[in-house]
Amino acid sequence: MESILSALHSLRIPLVMDEYQLQALVAGALARGGVRFEKEARLAPRCRVDFLCEGGIAVEVKRGRPQRGRLLEQIRRYAQLEDVSGVILVVERTAELPRAVCGKPCRVVALNRLWGVAVG
Repeated sequence: MESILSALHSLRIPLVMDEYQLQALVAGALARGGVRFEKEARLAPRCRVDFLCEGGIAVEVKRGRPQRGRLLEQIRRYAQLEDVSGVILVVERTAELPRAVCGKPCRVVALNRLWGVAVG
């Protein structure tokens, strides 16, 4: 999980973009970090995650600040699956999730925390 988090923490994104562009940037960061992944991986019937990375780490990408209840429900569906060993949420705006869901590690990469200060 740490190598995947490291790759994701290298992301620097523009403030405005759609979810597909954001997913493309995440895919690029994972690839540059040497992380093997499958995009739009089918985990179960009607259960697809944005990226399934090596070691069974599910990476879900969300724009904005997703609704916490719905997000927890989605993360729980992933974490309940045997093939998933952990979940990483990549979100544009800060979101809070428990450190573990169904006994599996859960981490958040909030992109607004990675923006830093731009000098123009």
